[in-house]
Amino acid sequence: MSVASLSRGSEKPRPSGSGGVTTAERPGPQEPDPNRTVRHRWPHPAPPGQQPPGTQRLPYTPDMLPDVPQYEARPARSGWWWAIVVGGIAVLVAALAVAAILWMRAQTGAQAPAEPVGTAAGPPRVTDTRSQVSYLLPPGWAKADDPSFTSGITRGGATVVAFREEGPTLSAEQLQARAGSVALDTARRLLPAVDSREDVRTRMLELGGLPAATASFRVVFAGAGQDPAYVRVVAVQAGGAISYVYGSTVPDGEAARQALDAILDSVTPARTP
Repeated sequence: MSVASLSRGSEKPRPSGSGGVTTAERPGPQEPDPNRTVRHRWPHPAPPGQQPPGTQRLPYTPDMLPDVPQYEARPARSGWWWAIVVGGIAVLVAALAVAAILWMRAQTGAQAPAEPVGTAAGPPRVTDTRSQVSYLLPPGWAKADDPSFTSGITRGGATVVAFREEGPTLSAEQLQARAGSVALDTARRLLPAVDSREDVRTRMLELGGLPAATASFRVVFAGAGQDPAYVRVVAVQAGGAISYVYGSTVPDGEAARQALDAILDSVTPARTP
């Protein structure tokens, strides 16, 4: 045997890169070496109870998210609601405007001065500073100048006069009696042929905080063909004097009485400076 044969026989096989054995006679891949140990790395599951780090996808369930409160949506308002609101505001504005106009007219009427007579303001009146009384001057009546009285007015067969009488302070009953007697005496002066009186009425008054009285009656004349007359007087007591406003109308009648009583009912104490 030659040396070359021994050399080839003693040459050891070389492993190839693919896990086989490469020899001089077979330089390509060879069969795996059964004597070589091959270790494989297999994944091992995590122990129970431990989860690997990272994001984990879970199946969806409705109770995973917190409860959200439920709110019912308000129903949409119709166009009629706005029409009602606008109409109500318009009515309110119109009512306020009417009220303002009426108030302004009332203020204008209250501030407009009436035609004064004497020193009093308001409806026409007669202010008697000497007798310290004031009374109404109705339309159609005219002032009467008689030196026997401090003031007077007349219309047709009706007459109203004022005068003053000094004297002591009287009680309520005495003042009523005095008013009746003074009315009869004045009627005898102004109305001729007075025979008697009937239907006498007296009562107490308070005028301007002062004690007063009124007396009224019918007078019958001596003549057979003359109608009765109506007489009334108002007496106001102030200090040591009594002021009188006397009125009479011929003939007596419902309308004539009402016109005369309107003047006598308007009697007030006159305010003197």
